[in-house]
Amino acid sequence: MKITYKGIGSDLKNILFKEFEKNENTLFVFENSASFFEIKREFLQNEEMQQKLGIFQNFKMMNSYDFYENVFVTDKIVVKEEKQVVLFYNALTKKLKKDIKVNNYYDIIDVAYNYYNLFVELQEYKIDLEKIELEKWQIETFGTLVEINNEMKKVVQQKGLILPYMLRNVENISDNFLKKFSKICFVNKVKITPFEKELIGEIENRGINVENILQLSKNDFNEEKLKIKDSFSLPSKEIFDKKDINVEIHEFSSKFGELLGLVRKLEEVEKENKRENKKNGNSIRNYRIFEAQENSQVAKSDYHLLKQKKISSNLEITMKDTKIYKILNLIYNLLDNMKEIDRKDKGKLFIFKTKDFYDAYKSNDLLNIFDLEESYHIFQDLVSKDYKYISKEELEKINKENLQKLEKEIQNEEFKDIYKRRMLSIDKIIKFVEELEKIYEYTTLKEYSDYLENIYLNNEKKVKEDKNVKDKYFEALSEMIVLEDFSFDNLWDKFFDENISANLLKLFLKYLDKKSIGLNLEESTEDDSENSFSINSFENISENTKENIIILNLQDSFPKVKIHNFLFSKIQRAKMGLPTSDDKKLIEMFKIYQNILSAKNVYLAYVKDLENNIDSASVIEELKLKYGIGVVKDEISEAEELYFVKKYFLKNKKEKWEKKEIGEFIPSKLEKNLEKINNEKLRLGYYSFKDMKDCEYGYYLKKSIGEQEVEEIEDEINVKIFGIIIHAFYENVVMRNKTELENKTFKIDREQLSEILEKVINSFDYKVPKEYLEFYKKVSFEEILNSAEKYFNELIKELETEKDIEIYFEERIKLSSEKELFENVYINGVTDLHIKTRDKDYLFDYKTGKLKDKKTGYKNDKVYGAMEQLDYYSMMLENDYEKKVEKIVIDTWEGKLVPDERTDDKILTKEDVGEIIRKYQNEEFYDLGNIKNQRNYLYREYANICRGEDELSDEE
Repeated sequence: MKITYKGIGSDLKNILFKEFEKNENTLFVFENSASFFEIKREFLQNEEMQQKLGIFQNFKMMNSYDFYENVFVTDKIVVKEEKQVVLFYNALTKKLKKDIKVNNYYDIIDVAYNYYNLFVELQEYKIDLEKIELEKWQIETFGTLVEINNEMKKVVQQKGLILPYMLRNVENISDNFLKKFSKICFVNKVKITPFEKELIGEIENRGINVENILQLSKNDFNEEKLKIKDSFSLPSKEIFDKKDINVEIHEFSSKFGELLGLVRKLEEVEKENKRENKKNGNSIRNYRIFEAQENSQVAKSDYHLLKQKKISSNLEITMKDTKIYKILNLIYNLLDNMKEIDRKDKGKLFIFKTKDFYDAYKSNDLLNIFDLEESYHIFQDLVSKDYKYISKEELEKINKENLQKLEKEIQNEEFKDIYKRRMLSIDKIIKFVEELEKIYEYTTLKEYSDYLENIYLNNEKKVKEDKNVKDKYFEALSEMIVLEDFSFDNLWDKFFDENISANLLKLFLKYLDKKSIGLNLEESTEDDSENSFSINSFENISENTKENIIILNLQDSFPKVKIHNFLFSKIQRAKMGLPTSDDKKLIEMFKIYQNILSAKNVYLAYVKDLENNIDSASVIEELKLKYGIGVVKDEISEAEELYFVKKYFLKNKKEKWEKKEIGEFIPSKLEKNLEKINNEKLRLGYYSFKDMKDCEYGYYLKKSIGEQEVEEIEDEINVKIFGIIIHAFYENVVMRNKTELENKTFKIDREQLSEILEKVINSFDYKVPKEYLEFYKKVSFEEILNSAEKYFNELIKELETEKDIEIYFEERIKLSSEKELFENVYINGVTDLHIKTRDKDYLFDYKTGKLKDKKTGYKNDKVYGAMEQLDYYSMMLENDYEKKVEKIVIDTWEGKLVPDERTDDKILTKEDVGEIIRKYQNEEFYDLGNIKNQRNYLYREYANICRGEDELSDEE
């Protein structure tokens, strides 16, 4: 093989165009795909070259990937991509599965890729497995991998398959392909493996000349090892000075500062282009911009700050960042966490986690696809009611309840409309659940492929994606479908422990993971236009000359390279002759040196972050030391930041920018809009009244904000839920025994109490995880029954002498109607139990918290607070105090009826309520209550808004 050295900084286009002019029967093979696309495009656009060569051109260009696809042929099926992992898993014997501790397909993915990468390298670098020097801890692992390799060879032989690395064998060389050319010319093949050396020898043995054109000097390349020398570095200062390159190095203290520096530089370029245009006509200096950091997604989000029509980013991202991927991933989570309960006679019940539904409801695209937008408020309602799980059956039950309410509602059209809308919304959620249940039944890729095809094509207009996304999506889909072409019996049964559907969807998502989008090398090679610039990834930079170049983020450990370090250490790899990270870094350094030294104007930027120990990359330091280039430490001024904000964030460029200063806090005295307050209908439940009494401004804020959406669903149980269970239990006992209680024939039946409690607890299946409910039954079940027996015994005694007993256990509905207490002021409330007798009204309030104080007994704030609540509800009674009102608090843990033992001054009266409301409606400023009182919870909740200390400071 002939090696032709052209030197670092040489012009690749000129070099190759001279070769093209010879019009010989030569194949040019480019190691760098970006260089291939650029040279090909420039060649096709060069009219002079096209006229010289005419229609018949004997030479051909190709990138290295296509070269190897053509040079090796086989009549066997080549196993690629994810199919390799499937093959790997099926090749494992029971012993091998046990040795590497795997149970299903997903346990094996990383192992499979480690195996393939390792054996690809071992073959490529012609390593004798018997001669590898292993450490003690490596012997067993390597032995297992060799066993796996032997099994793999058996399977591919039996099935008529071949793996890509097995195909790379001189026995598989295609004579039909090679005989088309008299010469093969590699372009910048700066690393040649032992197998490639053997291949080149075989090509030359067929009478074909081989040449390698390198943009390196002879001193930079090791002809024995066929790679860049370890001593490779920038050429001397004398050579650099002769090239007359203008290199600017800029240091910034933040990425935002670097961004502003870029904007400033490009504006300077535009101004200079305009000046040159006026002088010399069409004279434009275009800059090619490259991003040096490997995390393209993070960089892309930074560049979104820029005006996209002016400076866009063409950085490579994966399918993970697309809308369709995120939608499918949400569906996968719903399916993966779903519980299937086989109830035999009743059929299967599918239960979904509300938390997964909540995540799905955050996606506007998913809501759009499944027509769920209008159901959002209903779902929020379910979340606010502490639903942890949901099923089609439960949703249908909720809708049935809504229908019953609708049928009962004969007067209020507004309420009827509300129930109808709720039912319609729940129907939409039910349809979505039905679709999930249908997907769950899929057990083959064929079923899934139809669904995945339809979900994309049927929703293209709803979920707009780039054309590249569609291409990659269907590319992945076609690759996945052919997996079932493998002639393995019960393919998926052996792969997954359970839930085949979720795992098949996960399999497709794994295929999408590997698909990169957003970067079209052929398009990205085009020069930036006069009025716009594109930021490209350095990873895809060509070796072609760019007269004006900008490279950003040259800090930290650039260039970062990925090397397969599975099993062997760096020292072992070097000793065996396998590539190390140092070898790969040299190739990246060659690319950056070539681009800097072939340009006329170079702008390099890096971010120095001393706090995180980040400084300039080694290439910057070498340029500074070797060529004496100074660093411009860019401090972005406040004026420049302001200019950037004005230019890029103002709606209208002509809009006047007014500088605003934050002055001292001006107390507002929290002035009320009394006209508005007095004109509106005031509706007060007890807790709203209490808020108004404790902190008027907090009440106003709470009312203004309204119902807040649940921000996050936690897996923990709401501590209030067990209080709700107790309430439901007592209410159900009263409902069951209403007639007996009214007739004084009620006898306590522990079996009945137990049955009702069991039923109530089980009714919370969707709000409390089953394991918690079981635990609750074991720990508290008997205690609750004991307390219930005590309570009903005391209730029976309390009613023993009463006559004409009427029990209103649905007082929740009765007292939800409003009562006009004062003009335009309505109160409403919910009492747990209301019992009417001939001369009394009993109001009961169930309390599930700890009420009894060791020192004072039941004479404490908690009991008094509960009594005050009953005082409030008593104002809604129709008797207007004609009957005596008995207020009783039930201590549900003790099973005791706590009587009202307060003095008159502790009782909340209609006059007290009126005074609070009068103050609210008439006083000029909102009251904050006692801001020093730790029990003023409402003030504490809104303290940062109220700013009580600032508001009241001048009064203290």
